[in-house]
Amino acid sequence: MSTAVFSARERFTALVQVVGGMLCLQFGSSYAKMLFPTFGAAGMVGLRTFFAAIMLMLFFRSWHSLSRRVLWLVLPYGLSLAAMNYFFYLSLGRLPLGTTVALEFTGPLVLSFIHTRRWTDVVWTSLTVLGLVLLLRPESAVRPDPIGIVFALLAALCWALYIVFARNIAGKLPSGQACSLGMLCGGAAVFMPCTIPALWVGIHAPLLLGVSVIVALCSSALPYTLEMQAMQKLSAREFGVLCSLEPVSASLAGAILLHEAPSLMRLCGILCVVLASVGTVLMPQRTKATAPDGPTLPE
Repeated sequence: MSTAVFSARERFTALVQVVGGMLCLQFGSSYAKMLFPTFGAAGMVGLRTFFAAIMLMLFFRSWHSLSRRVLWLVLPYGLSLAAMNYFFYLSLGRLPLGTTVALEFTGPLVLSFIHTRRWTDVVWTSLTVLGLVLLLRPESAVRPDPIGIVFALLAALCWALYIVFARNIAGKLPSGQACSLGMLCGGAAVFMPCTIPALWVGIHAPLLLGVSVIVALCSSALPYTLEMQAMQKLSAREFGVLCSLEPVSASLAGAILLHEAPSLMRLCGILCVVLASVGTVLMPQRTKATAPDGPTLPE
């Protein structure tokens, strides 16, 4: 659908929805990290997917679409979503939020580079590499945790796979149904190893368990819903540019809530990754682009 049919007010509302969802997601990640000492990174993945799946299923009434064929269709999408969140939280336990998100963002960037053959991609690739060098450059005695870096890059790989699987189901299933059923599949995959132990801990810490429900709302249910509404009024290019600000919002949330203010060098690295993403989105495509029906850039 062309965005020309929407008024300036509607498009501004869509912009607010994307930015609001982005901030919700990153502040939710900050609160999730605060709960790591109680539930652990894996436990927070289990709680987030469990509560988010319940919220999304209720909001979209997705049980009406349940069938074996639909579940097989969304299963790869849901598993890649769960794996992305799992490795993201494992990395978040070892690295600052802004650094983790910037490293994870290389997944969609590499996917964009693979699918294009433009000379400008050399510029954006170089800018991405420069950003990674600045992010991972040791500063005095403080060195980035190598295991955290590996986890972040695995999350980046899962994010790229998530986008591929999301595109595969686009047009075959309404975006709300795909998102909620995918979350259901992901939640089922981590239920036994991650969710049950965390729920058992939560029985003895009900207040913190309640905070994990807020994390699920802020990190999954609310941003995904806001993004899906905004994508109906924004072009894929506009949406991509806005999502490129994800590492910046992560750095902001980390600085405010976790006191993880990045150094000037690492802030420059984050901005390099953002600029590379914006440049990749804004440059004209040689191939015909397909507007995504489902959410392609969650965390």
